[in-house]
Amino acid sequence: MAAAPVQEVIENVLKLHKIKRKCNVIELFLAKEGLTEVPDLSRFKQLQYLWLNHNKIKTISSLKMNWCLKELYLQYNMLLDLTGSLKHLTSLQILLLHNNRLTKVEMIVAELKKMTWLHTLNIFNNPLTQDKDYRLYVIYHLPSVKLLDRQYVYQKEREAALDFCNQDRMRVRQSLAFGQRIQTHLLKQKVLKRGGSAHPSWMSAVPRGKGILKKTKKIMVNVSSSSSERDISKIDVVQRVKQKSMMEHSIFDWSKVPNAQQKRQGDELTVTSQIITQFR
Repeated sequence: MAAAPVQEVIENVLKLHKIKRKCNVIELFLAKEGLTEVPDLSRFKQLQYLWLNHNKIKTISSLKMNWCLKELYLQYNMLLDLTGSLKHLTSLQILLLHNNRLTKVEMIVAELKKMTWLHTLNIFNNPLTQDKDYRLYVIYHLPSVKLLDRQYVYQKEREAALDFCNQDRMRVRQSLAFGQRIQTHLLKQKVLKRGGSAHPSWMSAVPRGKGILKKTKKIMVNVSSSSSERDISKIDVVQRVKQKSMMEHSIFDWSKVPNAQQKRQGDELTVTSQIITQFR
């Protein structure tokens, strides 16, 4: 019974715009019509712009033949689920879903993941936005989106989304420290906080200087086994702080390498590589 009024609304819209051929319909305005479901629009093969906002729509199941849609306005409805309803609309560029009842951001991302042309997306004022990190999740999984919830997506936010969703990458970035040494002032502060001196007794056993640390003498620790292990670990830290890194470079004299003519004549040249060790 509800389908007849909907079809009448569509026919009235066509008459209002004096459209006689249904294949010529590019845009269709069905907002504020009290719709509870999306009408069958499969006859409009070239439909590109569709307004269904400000209705009472709960599910979408009648857009499977409208592949040409570029803009879809579904805000201010009662949508609960999108699974299987929009995945085929790969040409979609603008999608407004705000002010609905959507609860799972993963569901939306899975439905929109193939929309490589999608640049504008609104999902605010849905229950799913109660999660403070929903925006980072959407930015990471939908990289084509440039305007999310009426706010531009900047590069810094994309990097934050990459770190948030790719935990392995974030751990690697936090652990790598090329060309950086351990901050000894932090170690010094810890000692002072415990009430000790700036140079505790266990540090005196570590030789100082700019060269590579030589073998240190054995340290007699007359404390419990647990404290002994802690002192040894501290000594290892100080050794790593003071120790310089060693780099080896090999130098090869290509002028001594026999060319093709010398090889045919049987000339033998001594070719050796030179190794240079550098401390930094």
